[in-house]
Amino acid sequence: MADQIRVVIQALEGVTEQVIKKLALDVVANLSRAGAEGGTPVDTGWARANWLANVGSSINEPSGSPENVSQAEGDKQSGLGKVLTYKLSAGSVYISNNVPYILRLNDGHSGQAAKGFVQAAIQEAVTGLRLVG
Repeated sequence: MADQIRVVIQALEGVTEQVIKKLALDVVANLSRAGAEGGTPVDTGWARANWLANVGSSINEPSGSPENVSQAEGDKQSGLGKVLTYKLSAGSVYISNNVPYILRLNDGHSGQAAKGFVQAAIQEAVTGLRLVG
């Protein structure tokens, strides 16, 4: 009986890990689209590049700068790599953006994206979640 319980727990953990990975990847992908497509508005690209995923703790500083967006893009890819290998035992998955004006963008400051685009991108990822297998 104990072996059967362990098998069920392992299966549930595996499904939970897959759901968390998919949601995190989809949220970052949604937020990385053009503002007209429901993603982050772009002037320099710094805000769009700063949707940084991490496992175990949130990232509390912006990456790169408006003049060096490529560093932020590299950090974004590194964080997504951590999500791809995510295990429940590693803790929570965080997606953060710490550019100083991200809240203003989400409040509708830019005409390129609707007010509340962050919440809409998250909702779209949740609604689009399909468990396969």
